[in-house]
Amino acid sequence: MSRSSNKTLSIIAITAILIFSPLVSAPETAYESNRGAELDAEYSTVSQVHVITRRQAIIDYVMALYCEEDGAFYGYLGATPTDSRIGSYRSISDVSDPYFILKRLNATGVLDWNKCREFLKSLVNVDSQSPYYGLVNYSQGGSRPGVFTSETAISIFLELSLDDWLYTDQIAQYIADRQVVGGGFTLYHSDDFISPDMITTWYALRALSALGRLDLVDTDAALDFVMSCYSDNGGFSDEPAFEAIPSVVPLGLFTLQILGRTDLIRTENTTAYLLQYWDNSTGHVPEGSLWDTERLVWSLCTLGTLDRIDINKTLSWVLKAQAIRNGAFLPIPYHGIQSERLQCAESATHILELTDQMDLLDENITVIEYPEYTVPQWYVDYINEHFGTTTSIDVVGILVGIAPVLAIAFLVALLGVYVVWSKRMRSESSGSSVSVERNEGRNGPFLF
Repeated sequence: MSRSSNKTLSIIAITAILIFSPLVSAPETAYESNRGAELDAEYSTVSQVHVITRRQAIIDYVMALYCEEDGAFYGYLGATPTDSRIGSYRSISDVSDPYFILKRLNATGVLDWNKCREFLKSLVNVDSQSPYYGLVNYSQGGSRPGVFTSETAISIFLELSLDDWLYTDQIAQYIADRQVVGGGFTLYHSDDFISPDMITTWYALRALSALGRLDLVDTDAALDFVMSCYSDNGGFSDEPAFEAIPSVVPLGLFTLQILGRTDLIRTENTTAYLLQYWDNSTGHVPEGSLWDTERLVWSLCTLGTLDRIDINKTLSWVLKAQAIRNGAFLPIPYHGIQSERLQCAESATHILELTDQMDLLDENITVIEYPEYTVPQWYVDYINEHFGTTTSIDVVGILVGIAPVLAIAFLVALLGVYVVWSKRMRSESSGSSVSVERNEGRNGPFLF
């Protein structure tokens, strides 16, 4: 087999790995995060053990993810580094997500953002001959722009004073062109192969509203689409006639706000729908992650019915998800330390912000070690073994070897991945042969 063929197979195999963030199943020892006296002997003598505020621990964690060379952040402490050989690139979310976490913590001043500004500029298509001229790419790896990327660009470019690099007319028109018959929006092209959905419709309308360009679209048709996703049981589905999904509820509510039709919100009906997914005795979504709990709390806050749950239990559960190992947040309390993700910190701090309890981050905790980014060993081994050689690649063997890792990764998968999976399952059950696939995602556990 030729060197070129070997490298092609290498990229295919490694791309499969990159789709899912590698998580290791070793459980985090179930310590209360504010009880440093109970550190076991293995860690109590480590020189890095220190007392710090929860807030500073999060800041240290976020900064440990920063890569100055890239001008962007990793999504977790063992993320794949930038490497064009395997299609691994930092994305716009790798600046936007950490920035807004630090902003929530009043800590954006901990970093000189000039490197990040340069990275963001590099994502802008300035080729006047390109059909994507003036649009922002998702990453430097040739990924095309999309509605999500455009909405994210509007917020982060304005925050970092890159107004001159926002081609607002081109962005607004691009998004407007994604509206299809029925009023909804598609992620990329307005064609028959990609159906409109609530997630993309919310991103589209939010972006156009921020630009003051809702006049470019048919808002009445958009409202019809949103209402067609509003189920009789009070929930919202991602597409009309599909089953309602709790995590889509805040999108439906926000979209109705953007369209100026909050009068159509059935507050009691939707609250009752949400509460069936809530365990008030534990203060979170049963068998759900921080992300799931955040979405439900967000919805109740929007509805004005947050008083229906015991928020103190929720706050206690959220704080327990901050690992004493390095101050990072886990998807659920006491989960494996290598399941830490930047998005977990985003969800946790957002819940505290929504409930006006950010001051809880000013209490002290004992942390065992400082967070530190480490290049994953599997990546080092893979590169050393497969690049610069003519050895055939056993793609199946590689995928089988990481099967346990992929299985765990599904626990904190992207909402976008979940929605696509749901659509495919429903399509198969209805006899449809149409395959729905989205290529634009986030380097982390979630799309929305």
